[in-house]
Amino acid sequence: MSRHHRAAAAVGLLLVVFTFHLTVVWQDIGILARNGFLYDDSFYAFQVARNIAAGHGMSFDGLHSTTGFQPLYVFMLVPVFLISGGDPVLPIYIALSLLAVCTTLTAWLVFSIARRYVGRNASLAAAAIWAFSPIVTRQTANGLETALAAGLIALVAWYYLTRVRSLTDPPARRLVVLGLLLGATVLARIDGLLLVLALLLDALLVMRRRRTGAPAVARLMLVPLGVLVCYGPWFGVNLAATGSPLQDSGAATRFLSLAYSGYFRHGAADLSQTGPDAQFLISHVEHSVATLKVIPSVHVIFRVLEKAGQILGARGAFRLAAGVLGWLLMLGAGILVARWRRDPRRAQRRELDFLLLFSLLLVLSYSLYVFGSFFFLRYYYPLYLLAGIYGAFFLQDAWDWLRVRSRTLRRAALAGVAVYAALFGYFSYSQAFRTYPIYPFYDVARWVESNTAPGETIGVFQCGMIGYFADRRIVNLDGKVNRAAHEALREGCLDDYLCREGIDVILDHSRIIEIFLGHVSRISSAACIQLPRGALPQPSGWVALRITPIAAGAGAGEETPRAILRRVR
Repeated sequence: MSRHHRAAAAVGLLLVVFTFHLTVVWQDIGILARNGFLYDDSFYAFQVARNIAAGHGMSFDGLHSTTGFQPLYVFMLVPVFLISGGDPVLPIYIALSLLAVCTTLTAWLVFSIARRYVGRNASLAAAAIWAFSPIVTRQTANGLETALAAGLIALVAWYYLTRVRSLTDPPARRLVVLGLLLGATVLARIDGLLLVLALLLDALLVMRRRRTGAPAVARLMLVPLGVLVCYGPWFGVNLAATGSPLQDSGAATRFLSLAYSGYFRHGAADLSQTGPDAQFLISHVEHSVATLKVIPSVHVIFRVLEKAGQILGARGAFRLAAGVLGWLLMLGAGILVARWRRDPRRAQRRELDFLLLFSLLLVLSYSLYVFGSFFFLRYYYPLYLLAGIYGAFFLQDAWDWLRVRSRTLRRAALAGVAVYAALFGYFSYSQAFRTYPIYPFYDVARWVESNTAPGETIGVFQCGMIGYFADRRIVNLDGKVNRAAHEALREGCLDDYLCREGIDVILDHSRIIEIFLGHVSRISSAACIQLPRGALPQPSGWVALRITPIAAGAGAGEETPRAILRRVR
């Protein structure tokens, strides 16, 4: 095939990838909101961008300033809201379309990086598996910066490998460009700082092996300078506002993960005041490792085992088998990677060690410090990207091994590939277009509109989608986009904060309310309302706790808001 035909084929395949993701993200907004595509946190970003566009500053509710968002993505959305004419849905579709573009370009970068080390067919297959895998499809449509950050990570890796690392003495302009790309990556997600550390360490080790002169080593400092130019202004703003390098959302996420330890069965009921204990850390690491089962190339295998366990009524046995298989796959992958180092034909793959180090730092950070039981899938999205590249290496090695084996074995392998492709295609399609509601937020927002007065103030812990769609004053209570609420939670005086803010109704899942306020069964039925399930197949579990009378004036026998909150506690 000529170069022209190869280029045309590549463009055609990228158009297929883009069309697929565009079709997914342009589904009905209710489907995206209910079925687990759009996260509640996505609407923190949407609402902050909308408030910036409206002149209300970096705020979720228009009153409380926050840095609880990833700046590059939110700032990119501000012009979208400026031109949307007040339409709440159109900006979401435009944002998701931009994320589909990011995923398409990332698929090309996965192919390009893998192609440096293995053949075209293995690289193409790995890129296709990555691009059409359910984890990539759903994270592209999550409404957050996930796909943007992954695209920048892939772009940094490609640029570093092809334009910097491959040269003995790279020119200064390329180092500046690399630094700016890394700075944009950190602006996209703050954990990009771990990539900066891993890449700089790799560059220094390469220079040491090559015995590079002092001037070239000194010139490497242009990379962190570029990061500082790009990320420095935001870092200064955040530090001035919070007094910490962590943004509001990062500090709140660590606190909430400890507070929710009992909710997720990771340890004692509430570790937010004492800090993590051994049981919490062990449980968190186990949960962290378990998320690796959605690595694109093996996700379908674990899904088949899960479904088989359900059909045969042996979930425990199949879950155990899946766990054993997962550890065996990780062990086998580790052995193969170690063997590459001793094979001259495959030793060049060690150029990607900085991405392995970045992945390790990422897992350690979220397993042992930041935590985040709700969010591991999107936190570990860069791991799935790296696994896509390494998937090409494993495919190439498998093909090289099969080429010298018997025809019978090659036919059996081909049959296995056909079965895998069929299962993968079905799994990819079913996950992309399923209609099984799991999130109540969209329906809760509609309930708020119908059951509260326009002038009332609603306090919600998980408030992203509700605050975006409900035409009410929604105050964030979990602290992700409200620094004052986080301080109140940390100091154990949330009831005082609710009174100061003039909260009329507290709204959330009953378990979340119990963690921070007490058991809702202590409240009279007149004050606590069980929210209907809406489109959910099961009851939502959400309750609304009214802490101020509906009428304008309280009667003689009515309790004050503080008295009701004290009784809840």
